[in-house]
Amino acid sequence: MEKKVKNWRHYEVRDTGECTVVRPEGERERIRYQLGIVETGNSRVFAGYFITVTLGEDEEITGEDSGSLIAALWRLARNVSARGLRLRCAGMSGQWRESGLSQNTGWGYFGRHQQPMHMMDLTPEGGGPDTIDEMIREAVEGMKIGLTEKAA
Repeated sequence: MEKKVKNWRHYEVRDTGECTVVRPEGERERIRYQLGIVETGNSRVFAGYFITVTLGEDEEITGEDSGSLIAALWRLARNVSARGLRLRCAGMSGQWRESGLSQNTGWGYFGRHQQPMHMMDLTPEGGGPDTIDEMIREAVEGMKIGLTEKAA
């Protein structure tokens, strides 16, 4: 399956499925996604990775990155958030990681779970913060950086 766009950019779909978005009211919704590689030029030179989600019947939102699939996911999350939605998937968590062999395939591991998990799967319940940003905020809140207590 291949999705073509003008300007010599070709989107080669390597995986499809469903992921979860959270609406501003807190309601979860399952939506379709496609992910794969971007090729450019007449000779189809590798140009990066993409992830596209389909909202409603035909509204597509895409995130692309030239270096990694996880960076494309973060760009997609930013683009989706502009519409008031939030992606809720394992790849957005600080606990999700790729191995050397699974890098840029969409597969990795989550926390202490031993079984492989797809980056677009729903974050396991009780799996900790949803994003690296939330994890950093929690850690910084517990620190007293630059603060010293006055001697009495």
